[in-house]
Amino acid sequence: MPVFLSQSRALAPILSLTLSLSGCATGVNSFTQAGRVGADDGSDSCHAQAVALDNTGNFFGQDILAGAAIGAIGGGIIGGLAGGNLKDALIGAAAGGAAGAAGGYWEALQQQHQDDASLQATVSNNLTQENNQIDATQIAFNNDMDCRFQQAQAIRAQYSSGQITVSQAQSQMTQVKTLAQRDLALAQTINSQIQSRGAQFDTAVGNLNGGTSSASDQTADLEQPALIRRNTELLLQPDPSAPVIGQLSRRQAVTLNGTTNGYALVEADNGMRGFTPISAVGQPGSSKPIYVKTASVSPTASPVAQLDGSNAARRDAFAQSVSVSQSAVANGFQLST
Repeated sequence: MPVFLSQSRALAPILSLTLSLSGCATGVNSFTQAGRVGADDGSDSCHAQAVALDNTGNFFGQDILAGAAIGAIGGGIIGGLAGGNLKDALIGAAAGGAAGAAGGYWEALQQQHQDDASLQATVSNNLTQENNQIDATQIAFNNDMDCRFQQAQAIRAQYSSGQITVSQAQSQMTQVKTLAQRDLALAQTINSQIQSRGAQFDTAVGNLNGGTSSASDQTADLEQPALIRRNTELLLQPDPSAPVIGQLSRRQAVTLNGTTNGYALVEADNGMRGFTPISAVGQPGSSKPIYVKTASVSPTASPVAQLDGSNAARRDAFAQSVSVSQSAVANGFQLST
């Protein structure tokens, strides 16, 4: 029985060619959507969710490449273009892209000779667009992982009811796990691009605000020991409707790694990570609820710095969700939970 798997115009040609050249070394299929998420042959009921995640990644892939190319001035891309030597320009971009990535966005803004007010407006508009896109990517990733774990639960239900044999169930579960790992790898790539892009925004905002790169108070207590106050579920996301990926027992020792939306991100001794209500997490050796100082955005910060702070929070949240999903996929997709 089958498994239930029913921006810059001037740089655009250069970036396209760079991708093509890279594809020769890494496999050209990775630069097509079918190569990344598979063809829609009707066998994967989560294919639409995988496509949606891939589509959101296009934004970050294009923008971060453009930023790296613009930032590769020291590597010679501008000189190469001026001299008409496209090959040398591409080599220069590759050599200087990594070094210039964090400052490439700011370098590009400086090339435009805008006044301070215009720079503030440009960065604010770009950050607003970036934040909206991260939100869309977070939703797409959550939907994709939800769908994969629902597939696994459907297989367990079929096996428990005797509709499929143990060998069929194990084969189908292996297939679902493979697809989840593929989608997770895509999310990890997107996360890397988001973090690199964020470094460019931090640099730009820091330059606009005299060295203060973020409006966020990052003094929140992280990686502190904690104790589970009651038997509770470990969730894939900070949402009561998220897939359950484990169970936590009363008085179980965990490490608290952060909080979001009323949920605590905890890690058990076995390395399993996930979210549980903050009310279920207590102080070590005590029945009292744990206190966590959360990161916040200073109300006196400039508007662009506040946007950068909210961007940092979104980046951190997406990175957390990818990390939790990595743990869940590695330890999950068993016939029994």
